[in-house]
Amino acid sequence: MTITDLPNKADFIVNERPGEYEATFTVRGTIRVTIKAESLDEARAKADAMTEDEEFGLELDEADDVSLNWVGKTRPMYLVTRDGGTMQVSRLEPGDLPRQPDERGF
Repeated sequence: MTITDLPNKADFIVNERPGEYEATFTVRGTIRVTIKAESLDEARAKADAMTEDEEFGLELDEADDVSLNWVGKTRPMYLVTRDGGTMQVSRLEPGDLPRQPDERGF
């Protein structure tokens, strides 16, 4: 696959997911959460504060060690038809075709 095989992103409807950031934490594994924030700095501050939460881990019985790995912008999602199916994807692949929103919205 080469760059020229990929569809043109400009041809697709894209959900930029404004105000959404992702953070990854290591807790004897990795937990990925979506953070609502006005900026990347605010998202990082919220993610950092989560490491101090004694109840961090949602379903964990005990969190012995929590560390923040990364905070960044949530990837945009493209509306595509791929192999005959309609979906939202974060990465375009050769053969993806642009599509319009369906009855469920984006």
